[in-house]
Amino acid sequence: MAVANLVFTIISSVAAVLTVLLSVRFVRERNRPSWRIVEQTMKESLAEIRRSGFDPDVIVGVGRGGAIVAGMLAGNLGHRPLFVIDTVLEKNDGVSEARIRYPDVMPSLAGKRILVAVGELYSGEDLKVAVKAVREQSPASVKTFSLFSHPATGIKPDFCGHETKQPLSAPWRMSEEYRVRRL
Repeated sequence: MAVANLVFTIISSVAAVLTVLLSVRFVRERNRPSWRIVEQTMKESLAEIRRSGFDPDVIVGVGRGGAIVAGMLAGNLGHRPLFVIDTVLEKNDGVSEARIRYPDVMPSLAGKRILVAVGELYSGEDLKVAVKAVREQSPASVKTFSLFSHPATGIKPDFCGHETKQPLSAPWRMSEEYRVRRL
């Protein structure tokens, strides 16, 4: 009987520790959507873009998250051509300022319908800089897309998968360095 009580106590303690660990992980990662959420949000966004009648000629991804999202859009909108603009977000005196890392490699977008996409939209500075660079190419039209967008952003996308109440960490932000450097 004493052995059974001891085994039961040990099992209960292990279960309690596991419950606490899982709860802590859930609290820490609840602002981290799963790939399943990304897929579902993307499917809904694709349907919204199709319903709008906008048929882009080229998808332009902005940054690393935008590269992933733009690839998903380009493939699922009929294998559209894809281009990625790499941005750098710098903070000067507490103010975020974005710039394009390689501005001279932009393809000609003249006369084309362009969809500029980001994965996550918070300050909006990188999207603003990318849209400005795209508009300088004299496209027929420019629309914007964000898979996840924060309401306090400085630019409202034409298409938004999901508006969040607080910043989140997308599933492509797997390392701590990636999570911390951009948010």
